[in-house]
Amino acid sequence: MNNTNFITGRTFETEYNQGKKKDRAWAEIRRISDELCKEHHLSVIDKPKGKGVSHYEWEAQKNGTSWKEKLRQMIKAIAEQSADLSDFFKRCTECGIEYVYTPRNKVKLKFRLKEQGQQRFTRADTLGGDYTPERLAEQIAERQKMQSAAHAVAEVKAPTPPKPTIPPTTPKTECVYQQPSDDEFYRAFGIHLDEVVEPKPTESKAPEKKEDVWAGIRGMRDADKMIADLEAGGITSLDDLRSFFWNVHHDDDHTDEIAELKAKIKPIDKLIKMMKQRSKHSAVYKQYQECSAFSKKRFRKKNAAAIDSYEQADKYIKEHIKAYYVDGKAPKRSELEQRLIELKSEYNALVPEHNAFLKRQAAASQVRSYLDKQHQQERDRQYQERKRTQQKKKDTLE
Repeated sequence: MNNTNFITGRTFETEYNQGKKKDRAWAEIRRISDELCKEHHLSVIDKPKGKGVSHYEWEAQKNGTSWKEKLRQMIKAIAEQSADLSDFFKRCTECGIEYVYTPRNKVKLKFRLKEQGQQRFTRADTLGGDYTPERLAEQIAERQKMQSAAHAVAEVKAPTPPKPTIPPTTPKTECVYQQPSDDEFYRAFGIHLDEVVEPKPTESKAPEKKEDVWAGIRGMRDADKMIADLEAGGITSLDDLRSFFWNVHHDDDHTDEIAELKAKIKPIDKLIKMMKQRSKHSAVYKQYQECSAFSKKRFRKKNAAAIDSYEQADKYIKEHIKAYYVDGKAPKRSELEQRLIELKSEYNALVPEHNAFLKRQAAASQVRSYLDKQHQQERDRQYQERKRTQQKKKDTLE
């Protein structure tokens, strides 16, 4: 039904178009339509999907600037590597996705890519049915079960089939004619066997056809570019890429190591900044300490910003420097800076390999979605084929 009357140009509005969705006029029309379809043996949509995206969102997806599409890709890739929902949220934070999870509220979950410039949070339910917290938890649990089953199957070795036994052949003794040997045959015509040169048969082999290891995804958009990037990153076939479909540990996945290094780098970096801040205002604070009790108040009022900054830094250093004591002595700033350089070197050494892993993981997510879609289309085609066959049989009987 078209919402707009093509004769009058007016839209379909009634006094019943308010309230809950199930009580609105269009919902009643849909119910009547479903009953008519069932009476005439036509298909009925049992679980209607939500509304499509707006034209603005469609344009953003087309131009590659859609926050929702970026969130979908990243959330899907992170969920495939998560052990549970709490692990999923932890990985979201590590990958730069902010989230707000309030199970008791109506809007339970929302995301934001603040580091990439996203200003407002995006609700999970607007990303699609697969991105709600309940559905994310179900998908993670399903992948864990499938991964456990895959490992169990891989450990079972297939038994080697027994070799067939060939019964011995009995020689035939009832022969009337005996075939002469090659030596006797050639000698009868005065030819020595040594002079006979038999031509060697020439073997002609057909050129072997190389199997296309990427045949399953040749129909994808920008497949050639994706395959070139994957091969440059060490993935040589679709079978190699399948290992990224599930939550399997990869040697180049440094998520935990990077998170651990970040946890070490951040407090040392903050401590060094506070040391620099204290050193910057130490001269002013020293003058403040040397002031008499009469002039101290006036001096502090005049240099309040510098003195407060010094005291704030000094308090922070005293509270956090103890974790870095060596043999009961506080470390120097130069020692902390050297330690920070070492940690950042370790971090920078892991980041390129880990980023390459994340790219392969994202590509695997796209490929898996494509393969799932192809599989579903094939199932739908087979289902329609069965329906047509049944209808033909029914028409024949009638």
